Amino acid sequence: SDDDTSSEESENNEPPDDASDISGDPQERQLAVSDGPEEADPINAIVLHEDKVHYPSAQEVYGEEVRTAVLDEDAMDLDVPLVEPVSKKTNRASLPSGADHVEKQAEDCLYEDSYLTALFGNETTRVRRGFCLIGHLHSGKTTFMDLLLEKTMRKRWDIERASSDAQEGGGPRYADLLESEQARQMSLVSTPITAILPDTRGKSYVLTIVDCPGHANFHDETVAALRAVDGAVVVLDAVEGIMLHTEMVVRHAVSEGLPITLVINKVDRLIIELKLAPRDCYYKLLNLVESMNELIGQASLGRYPKISPDRGNVAFASSQHGWCFTLKSFAELYLDHLCENGLGDNLSTEDLAVRFWGDSFLDPETRTFHKSSSSCKSSGVERTFVTYVLDPIYKLYAACLGEREQEVSKLMRKVGVLLGKNEMRSSARTLLRAAL
Repeated sequence: SDDDTSSEESENNEPPDDASDISGDPQERQLAVSDGPEEADPINAIVLHEDKVHYPSAQEVYGEEVRTAVLDEDAMDLDVPLVEPVSKKTNRASLPSGADHVEKQAEDCLYEDSYLTALFGNETTRVRRGFCLIGHLHSGKTTFMDLLLEKTMRKRWDIERASSDAQEGGGPRYADLLESEQARQMSLVSTPITAILPDTRGKSYVLTIVDCPGHANFHDETVAALRAVDGAVVVLDAVEGIMLHTEMVVRHAVSEGLPITLVINKVDRLIIELKLAPRDCYYKLLNLVESMNELIGQASLGRYPKISPDRGNVAFASSQHGWCFTLKSFAELYLDHLCENGLGDNLSTEDLAVRFWGDSFLDPETRTFHKSSSSCKSSGVERTFVTYVLDPIYKLYAACLGEREQEVSKLMRKVGVLLGKNEMRSSARTLLRAAL
């Protein structure tokens, strides 16, 4: 048996005589199968350009039930970007219709930008001044700034818009640049604006006016503005008087050592709303001036100079109706256009302005000034401020509010004011704005 097994092994180890004997070996059988036609490797296969598939088809991506449409690039609208730009949110208010921005009205200014730059670039402070408008909420600071800026333009503001209340969208409101300020009708931040304004002698100054918020919650804006200016202008409501925030800003202005000027705004409310007589109106204005002097004296321990209209640091205004004056400017009007009121031409502007305030009475017969009405020969002589300042203003208001069109036109021509038919037939506010 051992011989048989050894012989079988030797037979198995012998090489085959022909190729037919290798069919029993699996490895050899695989080689035999591979002798047929060879298949190309997909990676190394040669594919024509028109047969190449770079991206899957729409049916492969979305399925056969989805209907797709392909547009050519040339058919796309070039005005619409493929990727929309990122929109940045801003809190700047868009300018309403009828209100023009300073940049858009640069060509309408009475001066060139180069002249403003030359004056502003002066190293000394002889022609440069900076002051801020401070006061209580809704005392008319923003509209008073609009009144000052209107004098620098060749064209006046839209009379109908400028004479409207702030709640009705009136006034250009240059200083209210934020959307929240225009929506709330109140200033929230301090806004500076630089302009060129002349003094009473005609000399030009570069004034940087800072409109400060009047709400007590934004008192820090006023504090920061007072550190950067040369003086403070306190705007006071003629009816409301001294309020909480007025005391706060006045005390801080005194602590900074800034000169203070008082502007009694909304004097028209004494005439229209309270319907005070000219004499009572004078006493009301006198009380406001004395109350402000008392507040300044308490804050400065009596070391601050007093303010008074005859000293030139008190002005009377109605920013809504577009007028503002001091005693000196009113005296210039009388001396330039001398009327039949008994005023002589032997007085200077300063002397006449001093006699327009306080216990000063002008006797029409002797044409002399007295300190009491009993010293005058004529009876019923009123103070010069009542007779020569308040009475003309009262007559203009009475004519614009109650007289007929012909009488108003006749009165306006006497004072040198020419109004058109549209202005004469407009509302009372618009007529007062145009006349005053």
